[in-house]
Amino acid sequence: MPKIPKKNYFELAVFLMDYHSGQWSRGYRLMCKLNPSGFSSDFCAEMREQPMYEYLVSQYANKV
Repeated sequence: MPKIPKKNYFELAVFLMDYHSGQWSRGYRLMCKLNPSGFSSDFCAEMREQPMYEYLVSQYANKV
């Protein structure tokens, strides 16, 4: 996975919430470090429309 700029951490956190493969997965551990617990559903919907989110889905959806 290429380095994600800090400005895209929100998209990464929402992607990991959507696509991690279980509690013991690498994706879940990364998501916990980003701590997206306070994200509203409106905010998550907005992040899902961002180009970085779409890129992460296309490249890594089955790999986290």
